Amino acid sequence: MNEAKLISLPAFENPPVIEVVCGIVFEAIKGFRAHHLGLFWQMVRDEFPDCEHAIRLGFPKEQLDLANYLPRVWFISEDKHRLIQLQDNRLLFNWRKTETGEDYPHYIIIIKAFSDYLGIFQKFLKEKALGTLNPESCELTYINHILKGWGWESLSDINSIFPDFAWNSTSERFLPEPLQVSGQIRFSLPDDKGNLSLTLQQGERKSDKVPILILNNSAQGLGANKSLKAVWEWFEVAHEWIVRGFADLTGPKIQRDVWRRRDAK
Repeated sequence: MNEAKLISLPAFENPPVIEVVCGIVFEAIKGFRAHHLGLFWQMVRDEFPDCEHAIRLGFPKEQLDLANYLPRVWFISEDKHRLIQLQDNRLLFNWRKTETGEDYPHYIIIIKAFSDYLGIFQKFLKEKALGTLNPESCELTYINHILKGWGWESLSDINSIFPDFAWNSTSERFLPEPLQVSGQIRFSLPDDKGNLSLTLQQGERKSDKVPILILNNSAQGLGANKSLKAVWEWFEVAHEWIVRGFADLTGPKIQRDVWRRRDAK
């Protein structure tokens, strides 16, 4: 990993990120069966003692072969901050912020954890004679919650938070302040390595129903080179575009006053 590049990126002392997802999609592993999910769990169970089933990702319901259906499984840490998601053609690692939990531990720690667990999975495939992992695509997603009262009070303040989703409130307007805003912008990553999607939605915090603006920054792709070396190079590019894209899309005032951007002037 290029630490010099990380140092040069915009940095925030109080970022609004509440979840990060690192993931890899690979060719479906032939011979992978339900009992392999349990066997892999034994390798990480000390760190991830809880287990849940979830609906598979990436498969339309009408194409499911119920006779050979394997669920996606969640392995969850005791403190609920960390999560490994596994099915026979993908592995994801999530860091999640909870009500009483740790603050965002920064990308270099999260990507190192993902790399470690992916390495454990590769070791598992080798030990069980299930073949090698052949990457197809990758994902890096940042989910940000911007609470009402932290830089905005009403949707008429959207200009100062997301200038590209501007709403100009003037006395001459016929329409009142909007009840809801949403939008998506997509960009191509360099060298045909995929795309970056920035999605804005509204919601409520589950614990107290406080209104929030939800900004999802998600990079997906890989490029023509499918080697594991290319995978880690892709994550560096994706991380840079997510961080710089977040700084480019949001307003300087909330970056300075609320999220405390370190290099803001």
